[in-house]
Amino acid sequence: MNDILFGNNNGAVIKKLSGRYFKSNKSRNVIAIIAIILTTILFTTIFTLGSGLIDTVHNQNIRKAGGDGQAVLSYISDEVYEDMVGNPLIDRIAYAKAISYRLKNPGLERWRSDMWYMDDTALEFAGYTPTTGRRPEGSNEIIADTKTLDALGIPAQIGETVSLTYEVKGKSYTTDFTLCGFWETDSLSNIGRLIVSKAFMDAHSDILTYTYPVDNDYSGVVSAYVMFRGRGDIEARLHQLLSETGYTCDTMGGSREDSNYVIARVSPAYQSGALLDNPAMLISGIIGVLLIIITGYLIIYNIFQISVIQDIQSYGQLKTLGTTKRQIRQLINRQAFRLSLIGIPVGLLAGFFIGRALVPFLMNGTSYTADAGIKVTVNPLIFIGSTAFTLFTVFVSVRKPAKIAGTVSAIEAVRYTENDTAAFGKRGAKDRKSTHGAKLRFMALANLGRNRKRTVLVIVSMTLSLVLFNTVFTLSGGFDIDKYIAKFMDTDFVISTADYFQYQVEKGENDLSESFIEAVKQNNCFEDGGRLYSSWMLEEPFSTEHDAFFSYNRDQKGNPFISLYGADDFLLNNMEVIEGTIDLEKLKSGKYILLSVDCNDDGTVIDNPNISVGDTVRINHLKAEELSTTITGSYDFIILAKVRANENTATTRNTGEARFYLPTEIFLPLCDAPHLVNFPFNVKEGTEDEMTEFLNDYIDSAEPGMDFESKATYVSSFDDLTSLIITIGGALSIIIGIIGIANFVNSVLTSVITRKKEFAMLQSIGMTGRQLKRMLSFEGLYYAVGTIITSAVLGVLLSVAVVRGISNGIWFFTYQFVMWPMLAVYPFLILLTVAIPTLLYREIARASIIERLRQ
Repeated sequence: MNDILFGNNNGAVIKKLSGRYFKSNKSRNVIAIIAIILTTILFTTIFTLGSGLIDTVHNQNIRKAGGDGQAVLSYISDEVYEDMVGNPLIDRIAYAKAISYRLKNPGLERWRSDMWYMDDTALEFAGYTPTTGRRPEGSNEIIADTKTLDALGIPAQIGETVSLTYEVKGKSYTTDFTLCGFWETDSLSNIGRLIVSKAFMDAHSDILTYTYPVDNDYSGVVSAYVMFRGRGDIEARLHQLLSETGYTCDTMGGSREDSNYVIARVSPAYQSGALLDNPAMLISGIIGVLLIIITGYLIIYNIFQISVIQDIQSYGQLKTLGTTKRQIRQLINRQAFRLSLIGIPVGLLAGFFIGRALVPFLMNGTSYTADAGIKVTVNPLIFIGSTAFTLFTVFVSVRKPAKIAGTVSAIEAVRYTENDTAAFGKRGAKDRKSTHGAKLRFMALANLGRNRKRTVLVIVSMTLSLVLFNTVFTLSGGFDIDKYIAKFMDTDFVISTADYFQYQVEKGENDLSESFIEAVKQNNCFEDGGRLYSSWMLEEPFSTEHDAFFSYNRDQKGNPFISLYGADDFLLNNMEVIEGTIDLEKLKSGKYILLSVDCNDDGTVIDNPNISVGDTVRINHLKAEELSTTITGSYDFIILAKVRANENTATTRNTGEARFYLPTEIFLPLCDAPHLVNFPFNVKEGTEDEMTEFLNDYIDSAEPGMDFESKATYVSSFDDLTSLIITIGGALSIIIGIIGIANFVNSVLTSVITRKKEFAMLQSIGMTGRQLKRMLSFEGLYYAVGTIITSAVLGVLLSVAVVRGISNGIWFFTYQFVMWPMLAVYPFLILLTVAIPTLLYREIARASIIERLRQ
């Protein structure tokens, strides 16, 4: 309205003109729609990945936590539960009481199962509602998961007899139950459940008393899962609930000595701020979105800039007839919107399914697993966000071309040629005298200089995909499988009880059997191994009087508990020395001891400056009776060395206390009842599969209460991680590469079309078709050379400055400078950029020179 004196209102005409311009630019439309589709796919894929990751992690966290519920109160009594019920803060609360943690039935050695009573809410939260049958009602009715039934050798059929032998408060009972329902075992569960009725719990209330604070017996303890009303900070509402009911917990400053102390926590599935607490993930997401916007901008901007240049004379004529700047911008924006209406729905659909297909790869690269199932909901926010970002990219991209079209006058449009220095009267082009003559390679170089901005954009768009491609392989190739596995396993195999691998070693009654060790040692694959001994904390713990150590568990004098191990020479020799030296002869004198240091994930030692090699530590042997301890002996040792001991092969897999190591022959006399923890060992090279088969057969046939782990366990998780980087990064590289090539094709195609008359004039004065094709091939070659130089420089800078910096924060990454992925692609890039212009020229060469001169 403000562009001319009186303004005009030609909305219907602008709409009609926009439609005609849209129909007349078919080649532009196809490439633009492809560009919009690809941009939408990128946005939708990344949003679907993010949404799928959040949904799946939330779902798996609920299942890992044992059930839904924003907050969990553990090991509480019925009185505490009754105090919570009815509080106005609570929307729903689930009640579950432990019957027995010790089932004695054969078949449950490698698959631990517990007996519980759960109300309807607890069954729903935990996912234990029977899929076949019904919940138990009679005192002799029971329901179970299918894997537990299989371990017991009982068919999953309603009416089957389930005979269970279990222990409550140290006394053994046997009861015959009738199976009235069952459900499929969750793949994330590492424990089975047998659920009895309320009638059974009430009938045995005399033995299911709450004695946990006195004897740590789980029978009779109650777990409550709470869902609060409304929204808000869950931890704050948990604290409010406890305060209103007269209780305290760790996060409220309470301690176990307080009479009103309860164990309460927010469920991991509902702990907020995970994204904000992980700056790397947040920054990666922002960079990913910005990269997509830039990539989409490069091609969409180029398409519309070329389209405007192609129709520049038409826009100049429209200006002469009274069309305003705003109306010309509207004309172009309407075309962009119309293209978006076609491209965005297609991109949304394709991007969602691509993202959904990639979620399993993303999950397997985390501590979660796709094997447990993924959860990708059709979240409207995915499509709304993708549409909004795509439209933003489109309209930002067309803003400058629309402004150019609205600014140009009729006179400038008529004399416009594809030379950005003289375009639209910015400044006059300088005439330069050629010193090279009409050589094809220099003519081609001059042609690229006509529109330097477009040339740069094409080179940048192709460079992005090459740099990203090279970065993906740098990252995936830098992951060091030896470092990764060494953190978890420093030997080929480790054997122990099934309880040990379920992190229940303190609760297990049986040690690793000598018969299992002897069977392994007799195998032809066996090379070398060693035993690890310890004592159980609930029987005879050890403490130290040195003030350099800390533990929540203390003896009657306030001395912190420690973990003391006896290790064979094989284990001692495998330990990495951090300070001092390991002298087995000195160690076996009985005067010296090894101290294990704590480390970060990257292997960085967390040094304790209050204790040094050469210091003397006094270690007390304790006798545990219920929750009290008595010192029965004290021993002084000199620290010979600080070592790094592997968590999975040289410990009970229970962390928290400082760890000390003695030779087996020195350790055993210090204990009244030493326990054989595990037996790590190595095998002859190339016999890992044979030993794995032997161990599986032996356990199944001879000792089902035993189990093992091997390096192969962790190789698969490492492969999942590297496949994540290659699959997702590779897919992104390919899509961006397609955009880059499409941008190049579009630029060359438009250049060839807009220069048809020019080519005809060149041929009319003697240039042959072959020379013309060679000139176009040179132009394509220069694009390739520009891309190669730019990608090489940026690839090196990104690799050294960024990837190397990122790799320093990944403990199992060994940085290696990599260029071969780009070098491998360069020949194909040269071939494409040289061949495409020639192929496109053939289309216009079908018309005669006279016909082209007349156009």
